[in-house]
Amino acid sequence: MSVSAWGAIGYGYKSPLIFVHGTGKKEALKQVDYLSQVLKPHIRPILEAFVAITHLLRPCVEPLFMEDSNPAHGHKSQANCCQRFRTLYGIILMPHPGSSPDMNPIEKCWRRIKQAIHRRVHQPTTVEEMEAAVREEWEAIPQDWINQLVLGQEHWVNVLLKRHGWSTPN
Repeated sequence: MSVSAWGAIGYGYKSPLIFVHGTGKKEALKQVDYLSQVLKPHIRPILEAFVAITHLLRPCVEPLFMEDSNPAHGHKSQANCCQRFRTLYGIILMPHPGSSPDMNPIEKCWRRIKQAIHRRVHQPTTVEEMEAAVREEWEAIPQDWINQLVLGQEHWVNVLLKRHGWSTPN
């Protein structure tokens, strides 16, 4: 059973959880699914809410949007529908290695959710039960914990830089 969920986090912010349903082979997510189910209906209000919080904390900093390396996000080409949408609305993607989960704090949230569901006595057996369990665990993630993830990103950036022999920023 496969369930795909999308959520956004930031310091002082956690978005509503969105379940995305793929239209590709074996219900795989395609770029048009991500565009029509996440970006178009949800991303602008989410970014506006996040910008409001970010500007309270650091008025001179533009928020960056980070996505993982899921092909449905459409990072490979400037001509794909998701990239055209991001460009149209001035959504700036944070460059990071897509295969480095430590560089994306949301990955720690997904791991926390998976571990919590795995520990449940009653395991979800239907898509509906799985979506309900994922939503329940998403809502149970404390904002203080998310804030600590965000604050800890500087550490992970420095670890990555050191690992590759690059100098750390001043």
